[in-house]
Amino acid sequence: MKDSRVTPPTAALRLTTELPTRIPFCVTHNDAATSSAIHVPDPGCQTTVPGYQPISKPRHGHLQWSQPPRTILIKKKPRDAATDAVLVDMVRWLRETYPTLNVVLEHDVAQDFVGVLPFVYVIPKGVVNEYSRVVDFAITLGGDGTVLHLSALFPGPVPPVISFSMGTLGFLLPFDISNYRPALERVIEGRDVTLLPRMRLSCSVHEADGTRLPIPTSNTAAAGTAVDHHVMNEVLVHRGRFPHLTSIDCWVDGEFLTNAVADGLIIGSPTGSTAYSLSAGGPIVHPALDSLLLTPICPRSLSFRTTLLPAYSVIQLHIAAASRSIAEVSLDGREVMSLRVGQYLQVRASPYPVPCVNRVGNSVDWARDINGLLKFNQNFTNKQQLVQDVEGGRMDT
Repeated sequence: MKDSRVTPPTAALRLTTELPTRIPFCVTHNDAATSSAIHVPDPGCQTTVPGYQPISKPRHGHLQWSQPPRTILIKKKPRDAATDAVLVDMVRWLRETYPTLNVVLEHDVAQDFVGVLPFVYVIPKGVVNEYSRVVDFAITLGGDGTVLHLSALFPGPVPPVISFSMGTLGFLLPFDISNYRPALERVIEGRDVTLLPRMRLSCSVHEADGTRLPIPTSNTAAAGTAVDHHVMNEVLVHRGRFPHLTSIDCWVDGEFLTNAVADGLIIGSPTGSTAYSLSAGGPIVHPALDSLLLTPICPRSLSFRTTLLPAYSVIQLHIAAASRSIAEVSLDGREVMSLRVGQYLQVRASPYPVPCVNRVGNSVDWARDINGLLKFNQNFTNKQQLVQDVEGGRMDT
């Protein structure tokens, strides 16, 4: 395949500072009285207070634009020739079909493709908050990891996200890339699009006296500053490269829960329940259910099992005085820092979920994923039923 990414070294990139501020959108339910805002509230859309409040209606609903979207962000899997080709095809099609739509790429990606896609935009270097200012909705091309990296670009409200699989299997990839055109048409035109707001976790690191510490990661706008970081799957405190079990004092809502002597502890979201937590023996949690999972990794005590906590809980993991080495902290698979004795990690539900576009419907997509990817409880009878569902069209787009 010919590589058309080679560009003149003097090629200038267009900056998003030229673009307008994102437009409002809201999510509506069949009962208009239960409409709720996830992103930027539209004055014409009846809303409830953003965040995680007790509700009796499902949180998923239909996407409603206040006006046609103007700016999209495309996040691609790095260093992959197939994804490169799809990116060029998709951006050119968007340009031809929706000429007023602005396309934003990450700086390094845009630099690679400026010769063939000279009309794309990039944010100014070091100004990651610009994504939240201008992006109306986002597209991912790759695997589940690409979605997690996209989430890290938004330290605040997240726009609707539509994810396309590039041949890999994943729980966050409801759309196949071969059908990207009709899928994007539906989103851009707001035709029968349902969203599932996937809960994120808000994380901060503290000294023993409560002083906040900066988290040194370059993947978010908060890099090197003492602010909350938002993750989609899980936060992990673990022994890392050290041979000894780590000792962690776990507190929930200011009450001491337990001292964990283990390889580590996972605090997961419902979306993350099918990731590391599941491998460590945790339960499968429906992504529409707001909750926090506390899952031990290889605990010394056999009676230590996963705990499911309400979404309003505040969890603190303190490195205990008995710990024989430092512990390491990972956010969505990224190793970010180490904790010494006395320091602690604090985790709570983020007020900024990720509104993910469903392929068929909230429960349909979830049932398809746990059956197709996990082979959930499949014996001969269940496998035959799954085949009948697929052949009968119940799992088609």
